[in-house]
Amino acid sequence: METLLRLSTLLIILFTVTAFGQERKITLNDLPPAAKTFISQNFPNQAPSYVIEDKDIRETEYEVVMTGGVEMEFDAKGNCKEIDGNGFALPDTVLPKVIMEYIRKNYKGQGVEKAEKKRWGYEVELLNDLELEFDNNGKFLRLDD
Repeated sequence: METLLRLSTLLIILFTVTAFGQERKITLNDLPPAAKTFISQNFPNQAPSYVIEDKDIRETEYEVVMTGGVEMEFDAKGNCKEIDGNGFALPDTVLPKVIMEYIRKNYKGQGVEKAEKKRWGYEVELLNDLELEFDNNGKFLRLDD
């Protein structure tokens, strides 16, 4: 009886682990339309190196790495959650205009290396490693060091 209980517990754990995080390689065409549009508008001259669909019980996310080294994460609807230029400036078009205008005005010559969309707004990292926070309307909140 004890052996049967242990075996049952082991099978439940094994099933749970496999159900919780299934990653599979997909093509760019398998992405949600919003993600495909974001990529084609912001990176028209780069091809994807690989595209991964990551499913778990709660949500589906997509990870895209471009041949130029840019990494992006999208939610199930295709909204960009995070983008990382890995040492290179991202195109100005990846963030709302009001945020880019603030950066151009206050941090001349600095490009955006990384941006992350949060519920409350945006976290933006510049090439000089300064981290800025903006609300959902693009209003500057604070410098995060």
